[in-house]
Amino acid sequence: MITFHLPGGETIVPTDLSTCPDLVKRAVWIDLLEPTRPEELAVEQALGAEVPTREEMGQLELSRRLYVEHDALFMTANVLTHADSSHPESSGITFILAGEKLVTVRYTDPRAFQMFVAHRRSHPGAHDTAWTAFEGLLDAIVERLADILETTGASVESLSLEIFRDFDAGSTKAGKQAKRDYNAILRKLGRCSDLVAKSRESLVSLGRLTAFFRETLKDDPAALPTMHHFATLSGDFTSLADFAAFLSGKGSFLLDATLGMINNEQNAIIKLVSVAALVFGPPTLIASIYGMNFDHMPELRWYYGYPLAVGAMILSAIFPYAFFKRLGWL
Repeated sequence: MITFHLPGGETIVPTDLSTCPDLVKRAVWIDLLEPTRPEELAVEQALGAEVPTREEMGQLELSRRLYVEHDALFMTANVLTHADSSHPESSGITFILAGEKLVTVRYTDPRAFQMFVAHRRSHPGAHDTAWTAFEGLLDAIVERLADILETTGASVESLSLEIFRDFDAGSTKAGKQAKRDYNAILRKLGRCSDLVAKSRESLVSLGRLTAFFRETLKDDPAALPTMHHFATLSGDFTSLADFAAFLSGKGSFLLDATLGMINNEQNAIIKLVSVAALVFGPPTLIASIYGMNFDHMPELRWYYGYPLAVGAMILSAIFPYAFFKRLGWL
C-alpha cells in the first residue's frame, strides 16, 4: 500500500498507480507499507531511485543499511514493534531522503507511525517538509521506545517486590508456595528481558542512523536544523540506552534470585524426604528383622512380645524425629 502525505496534513492512498508521478511531485512523505512490486516500480520511476527489497532491508552489513545512491540517502533501522503483544518483534524500516522527498519502506505498522500520522493530521502546518517529517518520525519512535522502557521498568519493579515479598509469620509452607508462582515470575522476567533487549537494539540502530545522517550531510546548509535536532536526539538515545542497561542488569539479578529461591525450595523438599527416610528407616529395619525371622524370635511368643516389638519401632522413630526437630530441620 502506498500512502502519499501532502502538505497540510492531507493523505492520499491511490487506487490507480498511473497517478503516482503526479502525487510524488506533490507529496512530502511517501509511505510504502508492505508494497507490491508494481507499487515499488511506480515509486522508483517517479523518484529515479531504487527502493530496497525486504531481503535487502534485512541484511546485517552496515554498508547495506546506511549508504548513498544517486544523491539519495538510504537508512535502515531496526524498530521495536508489537511491544504490547506476547510476541514483540524488531523489524527493519528504511528511510530514503531523495531531494525534497522522504520515502519510508516498511513491512510492519509500529504504533509510532500511527501516532505521528495522527499528530500531523491534527497539526496541519507541522512537518510540511521531508526534513521535518523525518525528524517527527524519529521523535515518535524514540518517544514510543521511552514509553516501552518506562512500562517495562514498572513491571521489573513489580516483579522485584513479588520475588522478595516477606510473607506473614503465621503462613504455612504450603500457603507460601501457593502465593509465589515461580513459573509465572520466570515468564514475566523473560518477557521484560526480551523487550529491553529489542529496545536496546532499536536505540543502537537509530543512533547509527542519525550519526550517518549527520556525517553525510555535515556540509549541507539545508540539513543544518535537522542536524541540530538530531544532536539533541542523540542525548535521548544515550539516556534511554543507559536506562535499558540498568533494566537489563536488574532483570539478570532478579533471574538469579528467582533461580536461587527455586533451588532453596528444592533443597527443602529433598531435606524433608531425607529426614523422613531417616525417621522411618529404623522402624522398617526392626519390622523387617522380626518379620523375616519370626520362627527364630522366641520373644515374639511372649505375652508382651508383640507390644514390645511395636513399642521398639515407635521409639526408634521418635528419637530421630526429636533429634532433627532440635536441629531445626523440621
